[in-house]
Amino acid sequence: MMKSKSSLIKNILRCANILIILGYSGATYAQLTLYDGEYGLLSAGLHIQMASLGEFNNRSGDPLTKNTLSDIYWEHTIEPNIKAAVNLPMGSQLYSGFSMIYSAMLGHDPSGITIRGTPLVGSERADFTPYKDYKDWMMSEEMYVGWRSGKWLESMGENAIDLSAGAQDYILGSGFLLANGTDDGGFRGSYWIGSRTVFVNTMIARINTNGFKLEGFYLENHPRNPDNRKRYTGMNIEYNYQNIANFGFSYINDNDYGGSLTAETDVYDFRFDVKPLPEILPGLSISTEYVHQLNNKFTDPNPISPNLYWYGELGRKTVSGGFGEIEYKFNEMPWQPALSYRYSIMEKGFDFMNFGFKTWGTWFQGEITGEFISDTTDLITHTTRLVVTPIEDVTMNLIYLNFKFDDPNVWNVKSPHFGNEVDLVADWSVNSSIDLAAGIETFIPNAGGKQVYNGGNKMWVQGMVYASFKF
Repeated sequence: MMKSKSSLIKNILRCANILIILGYSGATYAQLTLYDGEYGLLSAGLHIQMASLGEFNNRSGDPLTKNTLSDIYWEHTIEPNIKAAVNLPMGSQLYSGFSMIYSAMLGHDPSGITIRGTPLVGSERADFTPYKDYKDWMMSEEMYVGWRSGKWLESMGENAIDLSAGAQDYILGSGFLLANGTDDGGFRGSYWIGSRTVFVNTMIARINTNGFKLEGFYLENHPRNPDNRKRYTGMNIEYNYQNIANFGFSYINDNDYGGSLTAETDVYDFRFDVKPLPEILPGLSISTEYVHQLNNKFTDPNPISPNLYWYGELGRKTVSGGFGEIEYKFNEMPWQPALSYRYSIMEKGFDFMNFGFKTWGTWFQGEITGEFISDTTDLITHTTRLVVTPIEDVTMNLIYLNFKFDDPNVWNVKSPHFGNEVDLVADWSVNSSIDLAAGIETFIPNAGGKQVYNGGNKMWVQGMVYASFKF
């Protein structure tokens, strides 16, 4: 989601008659080297992101929210950072990183968080009423130290061992379960950009050798509401075979410790990515992930009040989720089109943990639905994607998503058919420091979606532009 004030984007906006969005990116930086010598390395960087979104028929015309949300709103974030490494014997290193993020938001995004005014007693702020039109916030992001082994264990490979602790990023596989450890939005601002991603109070141990990756980790998330705090303890093992096949297995214990109830989930995650016919069909790839959960934390309709749900220990329950995807890249054709289909399901009560952004539709499924309406629990999604590269450094994404509820009772609706979304997004990597994006998205509610939106039955249209500057 990258955007700027260039004439190209101005023309896109005129043609669409919709405001667009400026802003989204990963935690990469174009670092300025301050020192690089025999004692180590010192560098600094600055990452600025901007986004603006425009909504037409916000929430499909939901009469309860259409007059409180903003049809046009703006977000921006500024993140300075500093990174250092100290050289030790045998090529090993001590390393560290620190960054701060200032974020601001003008208006109220379709998530409704700023309107609901979630109580946050004992957190950075306590809000019981809707937020003001303008909100901003500054907090630390990265704050970690680590050690990598260099050539200490040369038979295992360089930097075979890596130990780190502090506030840092961690992504498991495709980010289906663990990727984004910190909440944005609400009093923290910049909900859509979502630049805060670190897990806090982490300890991560890694071993990489001969195609194997072994990890042990302890992670704590950093939500807006302290009652939603979680800690994840687990292990991960992956094996890569000649970049043709990659196998992964993880065990995670997810323990909620922020609220008054004790809720715990044991998670078993199996992953598999393969290029089955590299010589005959080099563009073909298949990926799948299956998650088996045994938990006492699930969503079930409250028999006393159907608009409330039970959260807590109602006996251990088995829940599953996962996806299967097939993709083919036509590398020899003009524009190098890539066509893919993905089926994903997260049963009622699926613990979506702290999933995060990898690319458009993963794992925020839909720039309208996934960003603002639904997490990944109790959802069945069919996703078809076409990606083309008309010119170098410009990528076009056309994505169709069909949504269905696994159990409509969770949403207090009768029909399982939620709706359909179509996203058209363009990415332009201008140079190593500037990324731009622009998009137009539409959501059409089906019978279940109309019930979710209190009778809202209109086509929801969203325009967005984004800009990322890394110095």
